Amino acid sequence: GIAPYNFPAMIPLWMFPMATICGNTYLMKPSERDPTACMALVELLKEAGMPDGVVNVIHGQHDTVNFICDQPDIRAISFVGGDAAGRHIYTRGSTNGKRVQC
Repeated sequence: GIAPYNFPAMIPLWMFPMATICGNTYLMKPSERDPTACMALVELLKEAGMPDGVVNVIHGQHDTVNFICDQPDIRAISFVGGDAAGRHIYTRGSTNGKRVQC
């Protein structure tokens, strides 16, 4: 999941509970502008007993987004944010055979 700066907690809370309840591992890329809320949520998950490796966080900007779009082990992408970024993520991710939700 790729989240915007203006909803740093709400968007991850929309994404990782559903992904993990359905039996998936989850990779979150918070906004580089405000990763604090996402990191606090991950700490709360650890304290609640979430096993290591189920919810993961990756930080970065364009290269990180492209890694998510290109990495064959990542099979789906959810994105909330700006139109230009959404078009890029949708095009690049779907070209690589991923299910992309923008």
